[in-house]
Amino acid sequence: MSALIVGGDKVGQFQRRLQQLGHPDVHHWCGRRNSECRRRIPSGTQVIVMVIDQVNHGLATHVRRMADARSLPIVFSRRCMAEFDRSWRQVSRRLV
Repeated sequence: MSALIVGGDKVGQFQRRLQQLGHPDVHHWCGRRNSECRRRIPSGTQVIVMVIDQVNHGLATHVRRMADARSLPIVFSRRCMAEFDRSWRQVSRRLV
């Protein structure tokens, strides 16, 4: 069970929380490089966390289209663990 974090520079809190929630393998795209707009979501990814206040619009659109094509849930959150937890509760129903 793996997860992908898109956006953000310091995502240690998100990584630890995802590991606590049962996603030991966490990938991270910082969203600063243009090449990231051409990357593919790693195979085995079950959930995507998008740090919306630190990701460019082009990358967000690209990731959302790929996630929709694979029916992957996306957790949209700012750099705030309380907001992440609220968003996670809404999306976690799809992970079962």
